[in-house]
Amino acid sequence: MRNRKHTREPVGLKFFRRVVGMAGCTIAAFFFAWLLLGAVPGIPGMIDVFGMTGMRTPASITIAGLLLAAIGFFEP
Repeated sequence: MRNRKHTREPVGLKFFRRVVGMAGCTIAAFFFAWLLLGAVPGIPGMIDVFGMTGMRTPASITIAGLLLAAIGFFEP
């Protein structure tokens, strides 16, 4: 491996990445909480809202949120 000097990341970029990471965590946490709260009577579950074939939509949004969180909290 080459020995490279670490260059400092601009403050604005670091702040933007943190915001993206927190947004991704929030998106994923929302759908995870909805999945758990769907078992409570009176709260519609994901299957009630999206249907069995439409479950790909919240799953895709959750995966996108987790990917945003991974990008946002990556430390170069």
